[in-house]
Order: sequence, then C-alpha cells, then structure tokens
Amino acid sequence: MKAPQKKPRQRSTTKTSSPWAAVSRSGSHLNVEDFLTFRLTRLSNALRTNLTKPYLEHFGLSLPEWRLLALVARFAPMRFSEVTVRSGMDKGQVSRTLRVMATRGLTKTKTIKDRGARSTEALAAPVMVSITPKGTSLYKEVLPVARKRQADMLLALSESERATLYSIIDKLSATIGNGESAGEVE
Repeated sequence: MKAPQKKPRQRSTTKTSSPWAAVSRSGSHLNVEDFLTFRLTRLSNALRTNLTKPYLEHFGLSLPEWRLLALVARFAPMRFSEVTVRSGMDKGQVSRTLRVMATRGLTKTKTIKDRGARSTEALAAPVMVSITPKGTSLYKEVLPVARKRQADMLLALSESERATLYSIIDKLSATIGNGESAGEVE
C-alpha cells in the first residue's frame, strides 16, 4: 500500500495585509522574510538573474563589466576613485574588472604623474579611466537593449506607482546615507 503523497504547499491567492503596515519601534512582529533588506535583496537578485544577465550574456559582458562600461561611457574620463564611488563596488573588484576590460580593449587607464614625482609618490598617483572606441561601440549596442528591458519591468507598475517607488528609493537612500548616488546601471 502506497503512502499518501503530500500536496505541494501553495501560496494563497488572496491578498494579505502588509506586515509593514503597523511596524513598532522594536519590529518584534517582523519575520526575517518580512525584513526590508531580505525582500529587496531577493528582488535585486531576481532582477539581475531574470532581467539583466540574459542580455549581458548575449553581449559577452559580466554585470560588473556592464556597470563600469556604462559609467565610464557616461562620465569619462574619470578618476579611478570616482569609478569606485559611483559604481558602489569595492576597489579590488573595480581594479580587477577594469584590468579585464582593458585586456578586451574596452577601457584604458592612465596614471597621472606630476613632474618630478618620486617613485613612492607615484604609487599614490591618480589613475584616470576612459573608454576606447571599441568600448563605446559595445556600449551603444547594449544600451538600447538594457533600456528596453528596464522599461518593460517599470511598465508593470502604474505611473503613480513608478513615481512613488522612485521617491521611496530616494528617501531610503538618503536615510541610510549611501553617499554618492551611483545611478547603478543594470
């Protein structure tokens, strides 16, 4: 005799009230899956996986490469430190990604040296990052696809929802003090 099989647990199709509607200072009623950070991270990961990665793979770019290519295309020439701040990436990741991109002929870097700089001072010399014609060409190919995919996702919301979400993101960003607005491109 076979054991009865369990039916897979299904999500309720009825709308439930938001656990955020009446948040106390202690947040004692919030479960981990209700945390703002948890929900935004899941959304961000899903957007990256389902929205951004497919078109980047088509163009042979990783997410960090696209982020830096788009920033450098828009703001170049840029100091390495500015690339780091605007991208929201750490210095090591920016350095590694720019090295790969330079090898591919998409970007180039140039160390700015003062006249008469000693070798110890040269180690801290600013590095300027710029885009190559090949990088510009790739950027111009990817950008319309990226814009269309982003627009498709945003159009899932009404005009007022889009305006509200944009305002909410700005308010939360200002509250946590994220520094320079990165204008992250994904």
